[in-house]
Amino acid sequence: MQTVVELEGVNGEMFTLAGPGAGSEGVYLATGVTGLYDPPVKVVYEEPGNYPGARYLHHRILRRDVVFGVEILNDVHGSWLSRDSYWRKAWAYDRDSKLYITTPDSGTRHLKLRLGEQPDISLERDPRGNSINRAGMVCIAGDPFWYEPDKEFFVETLTDTTGGGTETLYITVDASHGGLNPTDQYIWPRWIVPAPGKPTIPDYSFEDPELANRRIIMPTLLTGEDATIDTDPRVEQVTAANGAPLWARMHGVRFRHPIPPYTESKTFELTVTGYPPGEVFTLMLPRPWSRPWGLE
Repeated sequence: MQTVVELEGVNGEMFTLAGPGAGSEGVYLATGVTGLYDPPVKVVYEEPGNYPGARYLHHRILRRDVVFGVEILNDVHGSWLSRDSYWRKAWAYDRDSKLYITTPDSGTRHLKLRLGEQPDISLERDPRGNSINRAGMVCIAGDPFWYEPDKEFFVETLTDTTGGGTETLYITVDASHGGLNPTDQYIWPRWIVPAPGKPTIPDYSFEDPELANRRIIMPTLLTGEDATIDTDPRVEQVTAANGAPLWARMHGVRFRHPIPPYTESKTFELTVTGYPPGEVFTLMLPRPWSRPWGLE
């Protein structure tokens, strides 16, 4: 199987740009693609005046700019005008299209893209008279990572703790599941927690032994307050299905610890009370990569 490149537009329309089936919509990926490999990085060093050399301080991953072109056909199977319009309607400045790349070794990963500039169509001659026209695309990935689908893991309550008592639940993720975090980036786990009940959710540190067993006792969840916990500090970490202000009942306690790159395995321990049998807790692990293939 060759490398397959596909584009899913903001309107849900799909284009196969390269690989088997390429050009079925009359649009092909052109040569000269830039920006698909590692995202740009800004590295900061300190250079003391009385010290030889320099000292690393930090680095920051920047947005990704992707520049490419597509060749749009004008033939008996479809006009350039209709195909160009079809292609343009797949793009927006304020919504994400998705560029998918599939390889035999790394599977399918996608990158979210938006227009960074208007598409460039040469008007040196009337495009309707050409058999093929190139559209130049300058796109921006504010999130610079390539993503596989999230990995999901489930555990179900087996005992009735609605009258008191607790139950301990375990989710083990190891090499048989592809590893806890096989990517080259830190990941922030997400939890889907049912209500009503009172759960204790892991926030393990993988780098600080003193916090290796940190867990957070959640506020009591009332009926309708099924909770989504996104441990990423850049987002609202705790939200309720019915919009209840769960975060206000956390009293400032935050989830703090990501999972480092290439972490192989871990068993997560949850303690729950106030739940009947059959309630399902879900652990979701994102899969971000620096590159569209490799790095496993």
